[in-house]
Amino acid sequence: MRWGFGVPIELYRSDTLLVRQVAIEGCDRWVITFDHHSIGDGFDREGFGESFLKANGISAIHVLGRGNDWYQYDDIFAAAAVVRAATSGAVRRVAYGSSMGAYAAVRLADAIGADAVLALSPQWSIDPSIANWDTRWSQDAHRIRWLSTMAGPLRCPASTVLVYDPHLTLDRRHAQLIAEQTGSHLLPVAHCLHPASTFLGEVGLLRGLLEDVLYDRFDGSAMAREIRARRASSSVYLGALAERQPAVRPRTAIALARKARLVKPDSALGMLSLAQILTRTGNHDEALAIHRHIAVKVNRLPIYLVPFANALVSAGEGREALAVAGEVVDAEPDVGHLRNWYATMLWRRGERAAAVAQIARAVALNPAERRYRRKFLRYRLARHAWRVFEVVTFQAIRKRASDRRRNAALDASAIAGRRGVRADVGDVEGV
Repeated sequence: MRWGFGVPIELYRSDTLLVRQVAIEGCDRWVITFDHHSIGDGFDREGFGESFLKANGISAIHVLGRGNDWYQYDDIFAAAAVVRAATSGAVRRVAYGSSMGAYAAVRLADAIGADAVLALSPQWSIDPSIANWDTRWSQDAHRIRWLSTMAGPLRCPASTVLVYDPHLTLDRRHAQLIAEQTGSHLLPVAHCLHPASTFLGEVGLLRGLLEDVLYDRFDGSAMAREIRARRASSSVYLGALAERQPAVRPRTAIALARKARLVKPDSALGMLSLAQILTRTGNHDEALAIHRHIAVKVNRLPIYLVPFANALVSAGEGREALAVAGEVVDAEPDVGHLRNWYATMLWRRGERAAAVAQIARAVALNPAERRYRRKFLRYRLARHAWRVFEVVTFQAIRKRASDRRRNAALDASAIAGRRGVRADVGDVEGV
């Protein structure tokens, strides 16, 4: 209906999923998007790329999950069927997502009737029963009830483009597994980090890549050449390249990091790369100054405060490091790996009771994570041993002090006795 053009319309809603359509007049090619991790909980938000697609005149349907559940909802295929029906007359349908969203785009492409998939930094699976080698989302992986219908070998006949950083071992493994099962086109982009969307947006190729897939004109070799031609203007690329320099090349690392900041002065990622290289090379004052600037610029986002706290530790500013780390945990109280990180920092500063409390909380948040349980037991045993040591040491000190007092008393008595003897002798001699 004409009145619906450009206006968001709900096609499906449940407790777990929302499907929202934004049709653009004259555009009969559709992009179906899936949220990436940490985009937000609930449905009071835009879908992945919603403003971008609308601004660029592309009809889209956005599939929003309730939270970071990797689309493991009992009604996910019912929602997919709604998408398929709503776009049945489309000239071409493209499933699109980044990281967790790319996982869903690949896994659900067949269900929604996609002709093509654009998957940025895609994950094959993080289900611990089949992919226990990737622990980046360990807390989610063990919390989620994984659907058998979403597991196992992929069924994705659509033409699929996978963009990933080949220097990230886990991302490379995910992409290779997807490619083996789907015959996808691999587009490795060196030093683009995770997610690749940040780099592609920075060099102005994200829109072009999406349109190439949407209009069935994608040329992998041409896109790779264009990426190489533009990457020197990316703070993401230069910063990642700087951080991957070996320790024996500190000057090269610093030069690349400074260039990363120079090409995009307002890029927080570029600043962060420079700060981390400066910390690594012992330039702590400049590194901390940059970290403080970043913290203000990003309104103290926890993801940037973590490296700030680590830099403070390296600079010997342990007290401030603990304060910043505590701020991170207060902002993200339900993230187990942050509790684990904070516990380590507290333990090294000698605050053992607080460290045990933090690692205990990490265990409660992610009880399936063996590392946390082992660390909790180690800390408790070490703390108990320390208490025993303190008691034994205190008792030994008291005993030595008591022995010294007793010996001093005996010595005083002996001296007094000798003086008494001398006095008696003197009296005799004096007679």
